[in-house]
Amino acid sequence: MNSLKFKRVLIASFCLFLLQSYAVEGIVRIGLTMGNTSFNKHGVGMKTSHGDIYYGEITIGTPGQRFTVVFDTGSSDLWVPSGNWQGKKPHNLYKSQKSSTYKPNGTNVTLEYGTGSLTGFLSIDSVDVGGITIADQYFTEARSSPEGDPLRNSSFDGILGLGSLQISTTETTPVWDSMMQQDKIEKKIFSIWYGRSNDAGAGGEIMFGGTNPAHYTGEHVYVTVDEVGHFFKMNNIFVGTIDTNKCSTGCHVFVDSGTTNILGPPDMIKDINRRIDAAPNCSNYEKLPDVSFTIEGRGYSVSPLDYIRKVTENVCTSRFKGYKNNFWILGMPFIRAFHTVYDYGKLPTVRIGFAKSV
Repeated sequence: MNSLKFKRVLIASFCLFLLQSYAVEGIVRIGLTMGNTSFNKHGVGMKTSHGDIYYGEITIGTPGQRFTVVFDTGSSDLWVPSGNWQGKKPHNLYKSQKSSTYKPNGTNVTLEYGTGSLTGFLSIDSVDVGGITIADQYFTEARSSPEGDPLRNSSFDGILGLGSLQISTTETTPVWDSMMQQDKIEKKIFSIWYGRSNDAGAGGEIMFGGTNPAHYTGEHVYVTVDEVGHFFKMNNIFVGTIDTNKCSTGCHVFVDSGTTNILGPPDMIKDINRRIDAAPNCSNYEKLPDVSFTIEGRGYSVSPLDYIRKVTENVCTSRFKGYKNNFWILGMPFIRAFHTVYDYGKLPTVRIGFAKSV
């Protein structure tokens, strides 16, 4: 059996979400809503905690077995635990013998993330995402993770990667690609909205095949990204009105829905945090500046509401974190500020659009 490996960034802070799903005229909406559990004929309830990682529910197999997954634009593979997975918290386990649509594969898989890793093997089964049923989808049955690994302690069950086939560890068709190839959606786009923990009805929403105008204002402004890693260029970073002179010659960046922070080269991040000068006791929170990223001549500002994590009323930490690579990752704080659309309507060209979230 082949052993397949991939490494990407996943900053581990975990929360659960209440999920509602809709399938109407080729548009599938998975609503992630904080608060008490509620149900409707198209939705499935979920929980939330911490206000960091956003995730929703899918089913695998026939009849469907439920799993909570992170919808992650920074990776491309789907995995859920099975067998003797040793989770510190209860996790839903996939049982192939209970699915009439299961097909064996057995190829050994190793998945490595910035804060965890797992081993398992490939299987094939039907996957339902918000009412869309995908036939013969490859996924990994995760069987083990090292002792003390954060993935064992996660509140979610697995990860559903939304990245390109080219970065798939298993070199199998990702779920999003399967949706397009099997003609499950009218428009080849998906959109992500992350609400803020202090917003009314906060939570999030990922919609396959369309956008929800209730979650953004104005028009989306699009940038063309490379086909493999969905990278694009960022020029200039301002802290308040001051140009940091970082990225003035261009920095490579991608948007990652599975990362809780904004990541960049350590020296640049150190300088930005110095300029922000956030007090650990939150005493100057109300006076902190916005941080603005220049993308194709337009400024995209992220406020302290999004880039400061208030652990308590008297404990604040910055979500700008240094990472060893020489590129930037715009994670959850950026997506909270900007409703984000991935447009595959004119392949091989891929575009990502941003509009101010509401």
